[in-house]
Amino acid sequence: MPSTRRSLRALVGIGFVLATVALSLFGDLTQFAPPLGVLLVLLETRVLLGVALAVFALSLALYLVSLSREDPEALVRSGRSVEAVIPVYDEPEVLHQSVNSLLDSSYEDLTVTVVCEPDDQPTIDRAAELTADADHARYVINGRPGSKAGALNDAIERSDADVVALFDADQQPHPDLIAHGMAALEAHDIARVRSLPRPGGLLESMVYYEYLLLFFLPQKLARFLLGLGFVGTRSVLIERSVFEAVGHFDEDALTEDMDFTHRCHRADLSIRELLYYPCFEEPAHTLRDWWGQRVRWLTGHVAVCHRHLRGWRHAIDTDFLSSMLTLAGTFVAGIVLSMTLPKLVVAATASPVLVASGVGGIYGLALVTRVVDNHTAGIDGFGLGWLLMPVALTLFGLVVVRVVVGYALGQRGQWYQVEKRGCSDPDLVSADDRRRTERSHSETD
Repeated sequence: MPSTRRSLRALVGIGFVLATVALSLFGDLTQFAPPLGVLLVLLETRVLLGVALAVFALSLALYLVSLSREDPEALVRSGRSVEAVIPVYDEPEVLHQSVNSLLDSSYEDLTVTVVCEPDDQPTIDRAAELTADADHARYVINGRPGSKAGALNDAIERSDADVVALFDADQQPHPDLIAHGMAALEAHDIARVRSLPRPGGLLESMVYYEYLLLFFLPQKLARFLLGLGFVGTRSVLIERSVFEAVGHFDEDALTEDMDFTHRCHRADLSIRELLYYPCFEEPAHTLRDWWGQRVRWLTGHVAVCHRHLRGWRHAIDTDFLSSMLTLAGTFVAGIVLSMTLPKLVVAATASPVLVASGVGGIYGLALVTRVVDNHTAGIDGFGLGWLLMPVALTLFGLVVVRVVVGYALGQRGQWYQVEKRGCSDPDLVSADDRRRTERSHSETD
């Protein structure tokens, strides 16, 4: 019986992918009578480009409106206790980025806790070095080893802080990030601060623009239409009462952040998304890491969708419906994205001016968003990654296809860790050197 169900899931998954790809191409090559003809028109490249332009333009407008409504001067620098938790595994070379940044925080009542895995001695040594001379920093050994969710749960259970802030080892929180987030928590349950991939080389620049078009801007529209805000497990401040309401992180989930977001949404918690004082984090530096990281993300996405589909009895719940529409929509859009390059080539032979105008419009919106980010996040330049967006969209779509088919065949995925090269930010490096010098002087004295 289990093998029969697995075979059925495989047939449904593969059939769904093939049908969507076929319809997507037929929309540009053939014409059919209604009702199939109506569906194919919706999948025509010209129509999809128009929809994409409308979505990105509206999302950019929502971004600008959100910026205008957010007060960057709203800062609370002391008061309730905050514990910043940094789960880390096999990343000693980047740990200074988060620890040093948080030690320089303008919020006074802050404790920094690094959670190390028991079998990762190099990282334990590095954490001990970074926290040695800081009165409000420490490192602990994960009592629930084996997953990021376990490390977070262990730290939360040990902590008695009013607010728990979560960061990844490679992130660089702005000195005022905690203070800005605490101001937001005066009226909300969760304060989610924006995370930005650090633009660098060509691939890193492509990842940044991929993030804009596939994650950041669509999330603005999803929140506006469905009220769905992403919580995540990094660059986020969470009231302790939230864990009492929805429980801790699922240690069996491949993407515990998506599962936790879904539960927070179901509990109708108030999530404030903050755009000022963003966190910078390391993107994938190789195409192999880019692929592996996204396979893990999307496999977890499928798993969360599959798990919550079993709760179909909640279908009349608007929160449940909005979450499920967002999850399922990702897969349909992803499969269509896998045909980006072929569809552009086919459509350009028939309507070159229209296709060039649509692609140029999307490029323009991406670059305008970069101008806004340069101002709000303190970055500069544009890079060349925006030129590779059709390639990035096609590859991302292929990841979706691989994940959907693989999940249907019974592949549940596994953790994938990308290579981290560390940051060359002179402020962080000098802070690290300064603390080492101070420690050596004290030992000499």
